[in-house]
Amino acid sequence: MKAQGVLPFSVEPDRADEKITSFAGLPLVAETFRALGLPQTIRTHLKLKERQAGYTEAQMVESFVLLFAAGGDCFEDIEVLSADPGLKALVGVSRFPSPEAMRFFTYAFHDEEKIEEAKTNRPPDAIAYIPEETPALRALEEVSATVVRRVQGHSPSKTATLDVDATIIEANKEEALRTYEGDKGYQPLVGLWAEQNLIVADEFRDGNVPAGWRGKAFIARCIRNLPAGVEAFFLRSDSALYDHEVMEFCKDAEANGIGREILFAISADMTPELRAKAETLPEGAWRALPGVRETDPTPGRKQWAEVEFIPGKPGEKKTLRPDRYLLIRVSPVQRELFSDGRRHHYFAVVTNRWREAGDEVIRWHRGKAGTIEIAHDVVKNDLGGSVMPCGRFGANAAWFRLNVLTHNVLQAMKKAALPPAMGTMRLKALRFRLLRAAGKVIHTGRQMILKIAERLEAYALLVEARPQLVAAFALSP
Repeated sequence: MKAQGVLPFSVEPDRADEKITSFAGLPLVAETFRALGLPQTIRTHLKLKERQAGYTEAQMVESFVLLFAAGGDCFEDIEVLSADPGLKALVGVSRFPSPEAMRFFTYAFHDEEKIEEAKTNRPPDAIAYIPEETPALRALEEVSATVVRRVQGHSPSKTATLDVDATIIEANKEEALRTYEGDKGYQPLVGLWAEQNLIVADEFRDGNVPAGWRGKAFIARCIRNLPAGVEAFFLRSDSALYDHEVMEFCKDAEANGIGREILFAISADMTPELRAKAETLPEGAWRALPGVRETDPTPGRKQWAEVEFIPGKPGEKKTLRPDRYLLIRVSPVQRELFSDGRRHHYFAVVTNRWREAGDEVIRWHRGKAGTIEIAHDVVKNDLGGSVMPCGRFGANAAWFRLNVLTHNVLQAMKKAALPPAMGTMRLKALRFRLLRAAGKVIHTGRQMILKIAERLEAYALLVEARPQLVAAFALSP
């Protein structure tokens, strides 16, 4: 037989009626979805006016989770799963929804009246607005919050560090608005529970909405979505949340609703007044800041100092107590590269953590780069969160929140069913080693069996993971 290409083989169609799958590990995601009790939560909370082609809301949401977990990032990618007979048999469906059905499902989360209402009611000097979420969008958040509660029940944490940050999603949609970087797109705000690596809240926003807008309300939303059992609360953020309303909310145990202070570290704006204070500090006030970046080409060029500072106009300071500001001074590697001619560049972090050494607080604050920034990358690039499906704001908000839900379901699967070493594994590697394994589905009597080559890592992982998943969430198979 003559080879069809460079390598010595040819390709021929296999018309045998065998149920082969190239997604042998993907049903573990569906099992996690169901073991978490999400179909019941969806039936209780998510009730859309119109359903597409007879699919229930739970079936539609699960289809999105499987689509994103498998690597799809558009409606049409569901056809790859639909063409896999073995996968359909394993997850117990005769077919997946069509791309059109999935598209119209997201449309049901959009409400043009809420957008017009937000436009009409915004203050005259406001440059942007955030539409009120539809009941369907709020229901999706409750579904994701269910995952958070179930994971906390399985592996409880008494500490909750909230890492809050906005991320830019570029989109060349006619309806998209320009971000501060000048490109058109959206700028959702995300709150991550660092100890559990779970997203507890997200708020989809137009690109022109300032990242720190309505920051206090978003922090309160994150707190509401945290489950029982948390005893210590922390907050880390960049300068988007550098707002005294946010900081006073954290310090007021009665106002924040948790009965205790939320300890925070937030990047502060380097105002001319704060810069002047930094530049007039005596040299002896500055101390070395080691270990922030081990790859620093010039050790010792970063230093820190501590000051008490009250920002704002003089008349506003009389009744305010000073905040703790940690100043960071960076000496340039090559000063001639700095066009402003300054000897140093300055940064600042404001915190209400008075007991710890300043350098420890600075390192703790910068730890968010390994949590929330990675979560952004996973949702946007490992999943399908960076590709907005349409120009309808509510549909795009649902698309993003479904990606957030998928992130949380996958994290629950890792915690409950996979070896600890795979807990920090990126989705790309998880697909390569487990989700995209090949297998054959056979039926013997009333039993369905998935056959995977024993030498594959996916075989051992699935054999061990499935009973662990059942035990973790106390549900019967």
